[in-house]
Amino acid sequence: MCRKTIFLDIDGTLMNFWGQLPESAEIALKKAKEKGHRLVLCTGRTKPEIYPKLLNMNFDGIVAAAGAYVECDGKEIYRHVVTPDKLARVVDCFENHGVIYTLQTGQGLVMTKESRERFFRHFLDAGLTEKQIYEVMVSDVTIENDPRIRTDVEKLAYYESAVLVEDIQKELGGYFKVEGASYGSDTVNNGEVTCSGETKATGMARYLSYAGEVRENTIGVGDGPNDLEMLSFTGFAVAMGNAKPQIKTIADYITSDVDQDGLYKAFQYLKLYE
Repeated sequence: MCRKTIFLDIDGTLMNFWGQLPESAEIALKKAKEKGHRLVLCTGRTKPEIYPKLLNMNFDGIVAAAGAYVECDGKEIYRHVVTPDKLARVVDCFENHGVIYTLQTGQGLVMTKESRERFFRHFLDAGLTEKQIYEVMVSDVTIENDPRIRTDVEKLAYYESAVLVEDIQKELGGYFKVEGASYGSDTVNNGEVTCSGETKATGMARYLSYAGEVRENTIGVGDGPNDLEMLSFTGFAVAMGNAKPQIKTIADYITSDVDQDGLYKAFQYLKLYE
């Protein structure tokens, strides 16, 4: 088999909701790497939000912040940030609607004090323990009284909105793209905000161009709304068993859930161990 470049979502694909990497997934990554395939993290998380365990596994590349940040062989090759005037618009929107919100930056998560307190309670209610929330979600948060001053925001996320995703999209305008959250099951009240034109697919294209690899030899594995562009772009698309229905619709292959050896079985089906 020719060498493949494999783009891997994190939440719901590599890691489960509790921030655990199944042992079978770790074995799958190791065996594929030994066969010469290139492994690239492709996530909505910013790089500082990626689990240290994954960063220490020496992936061949990172497409982070849903395409706003791209790294190849440890070198940053692309980064896009929200302009100050547009950032003020989205912060005002969130403040007006009273949602919990986070700014995802190249330095880590940024929140207001109120959002951080409500964010913590939100994930307690979702079933995470205090230890898991600190380790998985808020291990390093900067408190900013006025987030509008930030110049390093790559994307944003929000929770517990009484306003539908499509209504927030209309309010923010074409500079932004708003979609249901990729983390957890609630894609109506929770969402993600990225800059239009910055997607996992555009980040992947930049990575491939820099690495000298071709799109035809790519595999994508994902489960959430922000994986649509990724799986539409790749040569072969794999949906996790726990993937959203729209993801399964465009997949070439549907594997098992993340906690049911889904990644290992997908790699086995694709004969990446041979």
